[in-house]
This record gives sequence, structure tokens and C-alpha cells, in this order.
Amino acid sequence: MRILIFSLGPIFKDFVHGGSQKILREIAIHLGNKGHTIDIFCTQRKDNNKMFYLSNKVCVHPILKFKETFPDPYRTPPYNLSSVISILNKEIVKHDVFYIHDSDLPFFTDYNIPTVWSLRDFVYPESVIGGLNFSRDVMIINSKYTYLSYLSLIRGYRKNPEKRIVLIPNGININHFKYKNPEYLRKKIGLSENDLSIIYPHRPEESKGIFEVLKVLDILVNKRGLKNIKLLIPMYVDLNVSTQLDKIYKLIKKEAQRLNIFSNIIFHEWITYEKMPEYYSIGNLSLSIGNFVESFPNVSLESIACGTPSISARVAAHRYILPEDIEKKIDFGDTHGCADIAFDYLTMNDKKLKKLINIGRDYIISNFKFDKMLNNYEEIITNCVKNKKLSRINTSRKEKIYGIPSWCYLSERFGFYNDYNQGYIADKKFIELIKGKEKIQLNKDNHDIIIKHFEDGNLILI
Repeated sequence: MRILIFSLGPIFKDFVHGGSQKILREIAIHLGNKGHTIDIFCTQRKDNNKMFYLSNKVCVHPILKFKETFPDPYRTPPYNLSSVISILNKEIVKHDVFYIHDSDLPFFTDYNIPTVWSLRDFVYPESVIGGLNFSRDVMIINSKYTYLSYLSLIRGYRKNPEKRIVLIPNGININHFKYKNPEYLRKKIGLSENDLSIIYPHRPEESKGIFEVLKVLDILVNKRGLKNIKLLIPMYVDLNVSTQLDKIYKLIKKEAQRLNIFSNIIFHEWITYEKMPEYYSIGNLSLSIGNFVESFPNVSLESIACGTPSISARVAAHRYILPEDIEKKIDFGDTHGCADIAFDYLTMNDKKLKKLINIGRDYIISNFKFDKMLNNYEEIITNCVKNKKLSRINTSRKEKIYGIPSWCYLSERFGFYNDYNQGYIADKKFIELIKGKEKIQLNKDNHDIIIKHFEDGNLILI
């Protein structure tokens, strides 16, 4: 079977641009190993503009003229977008099935061959628009969190969408992501023998939590006395083609100097996919404490699988994927709470730490099977058939029952949190009304407050 794949995110031969592209790489290679011919068309960049093979039957064509970097990849002249449409139209007729990774192709939805969509980060405008436009064939979603969020919205205007939506959680390649001796990489990065290290294996976005991490580092170094800690910050691969990131790195360095922790930070080159297990193995701890609306926290699972404990914020899919006895969590912004947990990990005896890590790794092996993910994608993509479009519906119910959406939760300490607003709501009347309730019936007494929070995205109709 000939399979056409679209990826708005760039696919590199050696590097991985982000978690979504890592999963696509693994799926494509698996399909190629099963005898299918795979053509991936993705964004062209100055540092990635020539055809190459990921494996024998997986060919990558980085020729689509979107804007080279996020955000706003569609911010490019209209003739470039017209060219993208023309290229894909020519390729569609040569292939048996079309797979749209991340659902971020919102031009049109009625392709002439069976089409599989995959919704991942339900936050970027192009992914949200593409996802909400879905009407035909199959939609794959990679986490319960995103599945619940998406279904609660699309049910408002599509009839029986759940018949076309498949939940396939990301799997972790345990044979790849496992402890590997990191001594060579330690020396290359510049860690001394006695250094403890905290890794920040993320893009340099504020929403990924870099400034929260700096606050945690400040507490550990200047208030808890752990002077031998080094925070490892990778220099993002997009620096090769854009100056957009210069500002954020300058801000990181300025804040580190203000907090008197600059000497505790090592900036280093972006790590290749093959070297990521060694990189995780360097760390004594990894942190994912930002407020980005993650669809699936790959970093948390990969870190634990490689023997390094992880702390995350209770944001988006982090609330759903790993239980808190496997990965400790904080409410977003609780840097002192994070520092307390981090201090415990960094000073924990090896025997206790190894026991905790083994429990976490066993949990990942049992619940996020890599082969199961690959086989499920293969089954959906190779058996996809062209279906009729989902019917549009206009819902109007007399009985109004509301509930808390998957993108919200109630923090005992900080208030009601909305992932998309990226902050807390301190509305005591509202919190008192919803506390401990799965369903809230609209009535004349609560009408105004319920409708306000419904319109603000803090409640959904159920």
C-alpha cells in the first residue's frame, strides 16, 4: 500500500523537532518495515530542504513552503499555500490512503482517498481548526484528556462522532528509552563528577515552564544549599533558521543572573533522537512544570523509563496519564512545593530511588505498550475506507445539565484552573456551587453564575 503523510512540523533525519514528530517518525518506520511505501511531505527549511529516507521504504520530502518555524506556520504568502495544495493534490492520486498528522491541514476536508486524521496538541490554531473541521473517515486521538475535550465539543454539531474517533495512547519504546551510560555525554556537556543535574528537555517557551524551573533552581541553590546543581537547557534546533528565539534565551539568562544562579546553568546543543536515552540518564530529575496544554507528556514517561524521576504540573494531559505515586505533581505555579519534592529526590538514597523508578518503569511497560500503539495505527491506516461525511446537528435541549470539562479542575489551594486560560479563577461562589459535584442542574437561583462560567469555558453541557 502507498501511504501519503502530511506533517506541518518538520521531519529531520537525525533530530526530533518535538514529541509529535517523534511519534510520527516511529509510526512511519513501522509502516515501512511492514512493506508499505511511505511518502512524508513536510515543511521546507533552510537546514532541511532535500529529500531523504528515514528507512528503506520511508521517504521524506521537506518541500512544503510554510513558514519555517512555529508559531503561525501559515503566515506565508498565499502563492506558497496554493503550492502546498497543488503538491498534495498531485500526490493524493498516487497513493491509497492519506494520513494527516496533528490534524493541522485545514484547507479542505473532502479528499478523494480514505483519510485518517490524528489530533494531538489541541491548542495550536491550525490543529484546533483542522480538528473541529473533521467530518469524514477516521480521527485518531492520543490521550484520554484530548479525547474527552474534543468529543465534548464536536458532539455539539456532529451526529455520533464517537463512531469515527479512535483513542490510541502514545506508546513508549522501552527498548530505546532505558538507562544508558551517560559518561561521554556528561563530559561533552560539561558536567563535573560531583554535579547533580536537572534536565529541562523542552522548547524554550514560557508555557513549557522555563521561568518556573528557574525559580525552583533558585530555591534549591540559594535557600536549600544544593550548590552543586546544574540545570541543563538545550538550544532549540530552530535557532538554525530563525532569530525569533534570541529574545527568550536573553530573558532566561537575564533572569538567571538576577537570581544569582547563572553559574548553575549549562546551555548545550539540541540532542539527537538516538542520544536522548543518554541525555535522560544524565539527569537526577526532569521537570515539566509549565502551563502548556500538552496532549500527551512524552517527556515524563521517557524520563522515568530511563531511570530519572519527573515532576510535572497538574495541567492538561498530565492530570490523566501518570498517577501521582508514579510521577509527583504540583499545581501550576507552586514552585516552593516543587522545590520540596525536588529536594527529596535529589537527596534520596539510591536504593529507595531505584525502587520508585522500577515501579514507574513497570507501570509504563504495562500501560503504554509501544508495539500496541504501532499495530493500532497500522490497522486503522491500512483498513481505512472512504465514508460519508458526519451529519451536522443543531442541539437544543430543554433540560440544562452542566459539568466540569476535562480542561478544568479544582485545586484545593489555588482555586479553579482552566488549561486554556492558563490560570486560576478565585470565584468563591462558583467554587462552592461546583465543589464535589459531577452534575449541576440549571435553575433560577444559579442561572446567572452558571451561564457566565459556561460562556467562559469553565462548564460544558452534558
